[in-house]
Amino acid sequence: MALLETIVSRGLGLSTFVSAGNRADVSGNDLIQYWEDDPATDVLLLYLESIGNPRKFSRIARRTSRSKPIVAVKSGRSSQGIPLGHTVRATRLPPAAVDEVFHQSGVIQVETLSELFDVAMQLSFQPLPRGRRVSIIGNSDALAVLAADAATARGLQLVGEPHTFRPGASPAEFGKVLAAVVDDPAVDSVVVLFVPPLNASGQNVAREIGQVAGRATKPIVATVLAVEGAAELLRRVSPDGVPVVGSVPAYASVEDAVRALAAVTSYAQWRRTPRGEVPELADIDQEAARDVVEAELMRSVEGCELSGTALTELLRLYGVNLWPTEPAATADAAAEAADRLGYPVVLKASAPHLMHRTDLGGVRLELGSESAVRRAYEQFLDTFGPQIADELVVQRMAGRGVACVVETSEDALFGPVVSFGIGGVVTELVEDRGYRIPPLSDLDAAALVRSPKAAPLLFGYRGAETMDVAALEDLLLRVSRLADDLPELARLELNPVLATPSGVAVLSGSARLAPPVARRDSGARRLG
Repeated sequence: MALLETIVSRGLGLSTFVSAGNRADVSGNDLIQYWEDDPATDVLLLYLESIGNPRKFSRIARRTSRSKPIVAVKSGRSSQGIPLGHTVRATRLPPAAVDEVFHQSGVIQVETLSELFDVAMQLSFQPLPRGRRVSIIGNSDALAVLAADAATARGLQLVGEPHTFRPGASPAEFGKVLAAVVDDPAVDSVVVLFVPPLNASGQNVAREIGQVAGRATKPIVATVLAVEGAAELLRRVSPDGVPVVGSVPAYASVEDAVRALAAVTSYAQWRRTPRGEVPELADIDQEAARDVVEAELMRSVEGCELSGTALTELLRLYGVNLWPTEPAATADAAAEAADRLGYPVVLKASAPHLMHRTDLGGVRLELGSESAVRRAYEQFLDTFGPQIADELVVQRMAGRGVACVVETSEDALFGPVVSFGIGGVVTELVEDRGYRIPPLSDLDAAALVRSPKAAPLLFGYRGAETMDVAALEDLLLRVSRLADDLPELARLELNPVLATPSGVAVLSGSARLAPPVARRDSGARRLG
């Protein structure tokens, strides 16, 4: 009843209202599919405590969002993804990954129910913006500064300085400037601010804003303070009194108005972005890979770590070549392995706390001779003690490049997720990673490579060589296909993946297999 009252007070119309409870039979995916084809529905508003079939949700949401916007409140973050009083699967994804899952699907994610209806008003009454350029007009310098700060913080581009009037400006002056800004081809959307001067109602100004907006083809949002009935004055209604397209959404604060506009602007940009193609990949044998997985899982009902020959074979069946390593339990074994692999080589510790840690002395690079290998081996023993010998391995040197990390995880709530980041302790500490959900298109893979803040290191930052980004994108496509095809792959980490100017080298990897969570998808369900 509270939600319905809020909807009425904001002038929104309802085609359908569903309170599904624990969704014993009808799921959110079912409802999205129904509303996708429902001619009476223009915008989908969701309050999600959990997602039933994550692969299905991603597929349906991406398709539906291309024609109808979906706005969702995702609750349960403070309880690790488990709504209080419910028995659903918990997500282990960090908040950034959850946000990216929704964004990639085209879903506008909001934090609160109030924001849900703020965005709904913008989508219901105003056209989608054609870009991120926004102009601000108003009769309050203070409000204009707040609006400019909020717009910049949310990635909107200000067009010039805000247009501000003297407090006692007439409605005609307000309307004239608003009409000129709306007609400016350099402006994609407009934020209107108004506070009535003393001893004035401001209703005529609100009415003027509504009239100009009724002729506009660009989105307009407004914050009209201390004007009784302002929301109603800014609405355009049909003969039977129902608000229609062209109404100006009125918000209680500048921040609310800009937040809603920025969310819709990002959605419009996503909608304009080409989908890309999920490419056909050579050298993939899904059936043989499934045989490898099933054979390994037969050894343990609860799951198992995958390494060595089995991991190398699984990756090879998806066109990913894992560089070989050889154990070096003695200095003689290390020298013999280096002769077989070919110089220069790397001697490194496989102990978890030393892996990839050149700063701790866990990796010795560019060993170009037998004497260099033996000397490095003795240094390991001197630094970490003789017990380190069981953890040492030899690998051929891959050359210079940028170390990267590629991971996949099978999340209980969202399904398979692929992540990418630049290697190193610092980027790990600040969680500088990008996330996408399979299957990845070619454009998804390109965007994922470029999503970390440290990604410029791959593109010739400060005069360095540009790495072979196309080879890195191909690797991400193959890993995403592997994660999508095999839900038994609970976790896969390729670290480091060395990106060089002439290709990529997957130097190390680990994985875990586990029985997948049952996700039956039997198609449409019907009563009777």
